Amino acid sequence: MRAVVGFLLLFITVNVFAQRTLKYEDRSKENAVFGGEANEACVTFSSSMKIIPLFFENNKQKAPAKIDTIGANVNYHLVFDARPGRESRTINIYVDGFSPLTMQWFLTPKQQLNYYIYDPDSTIVDCYNQLMREGLNLFKNGMYEEAKAKYESVKDCSNLKDEEKVNSQIAMIDSILIWRNSANAAFNQSEYAIAIENFLKIYKQNPEDKYIANRLSEAQTKQREECIANFQMAETFFSEKDYRSAQPLYEKVISKSCNEMPQAIKRLREIQINRQRPHVLTYEFSQNTPIGFSTGNYKDHKASGYFTLRLNSALFETLRTNNDSTLLLNKKPELNISFGWTVPIIKPVWIFFGPGYTAVGRYIPDSYQATYYTEDGFPYESTQSNLVLKINSAISPEVGLLGKIIIAQRVGVVLRYTFQYRFALDKAAQDYIGNIRSVFGIGLCF
Repeated sequence: MRAVVGFLLLFITVNVFAQRTLKYEDRSKENAVFGGEANEACVTFSSSMKIIPLFFENNKQKAPAKIDTIGANVNYHLVFDARPGRESRTINIYVDGFSPLTMQWFLTPKQQLNYYIYDPDSTIVDCYNQLMREGLNLFKNGMYEEAKAKYESVKDCSNLKDEEKVNSQIAMIDSILIWRNSANAAFNQSEYAIAIENFLKIYKQNPEDKYIANRLSEAQTKQREECIANFQMAETFFSEKDYRSAQPLYEKVISKSCNEMPQAIKRLREIQINRQRPHVLTYEFSQNTPIGFSTGNYKDHKASGYFTLRLNSALFETLRTNNDSTLLLNKKPELNISFGWTVPIIKPVWIFFGPGYTAVGRYIPDSYQATYYTEDGFPYESTQSNLVLKINSAISPEVGLLGKIIIAQRVGVVLRYTFQYRFALDKAAQDYIGNIRSVFGIGLCF
């Protein structure tokens, strides 16, 4: 009896003071399924925080099973028993200042319906403030595209107060969207310093954006892990005196603005002082082989290797001249190839040594009988000669010294001396090939 009397009093009070009509918008999705019990259905009403609805069924207040807030809207979830015989439902909705709204459904189990109730006169009563508040709530929740659309709709309000403020908010959202895209792209490419810079720009404008706060923290963690890994690896190379491998890692630590940046800058200065400039390229010249080059690595604290090639111009003439030319008779084509190891002695001097092979050519006449014919057709024989190239081979181990003279930050001059001993494979050719050779070289280290 008390419930009936209370309801009548509420009904009379609401109708006496009702001023406006409450409207609703059906936002139900065709395939939506309620996640509750198998025999239950759910009807969800959403409204702005200004509208506080009361729900009545059969003159009794129907309490929502759940109330939650998303953005600027409050959601009221009403759960009903939808078993056979209980499908038909009628709900009366009461809001202070509005006429009652009555809604009816024929529910089925697991059905989910969604409605948005609103004041149709709000756009006339206070369009500007209402949409600005809704836009701000969307902005704070990181829903920037939706917030931009809301601010754009403010321009249609008849009571537009500050268009410049609206345009400023839209411009800020455009900047945030650009920063967010740049930050996400940089993050995906492991450019965490750039990602952090852009996430910070957004965070300063909207510290309530939880997504950006999480992404910023994640980027800072990733950068920290990468910085530590790069710096530790650089330190390992530095301790091994492998400055060429250490330098790019220190530079990466600096470019990413890591916490280890001061130590990395200090290390780079030390590297500039102690840089090895290990790569060497020299021009080589010696008796009978004035054309040659040698390339290799001469490192400060570990052994490495080199390769050398020497030859003379007679070798090229051999390749382009027929063997029957008398021009080749006194030519001595020579080719020498060697390789080996380089070992530091005391800076800036290195010793190098290794095996080699030498080939020295000699042209000798080769006589033969040729048959010719007279004008009358009678044959006769004549002795002719041709030049034949004979290759004389030798094993030619060598040993030598190299010195570096640093003249600039990244380059230096090197002087190279090689002593080579030759073991002819044919003893008869030993004198022709020669027993020893001294080779001089000059070049650059870098």
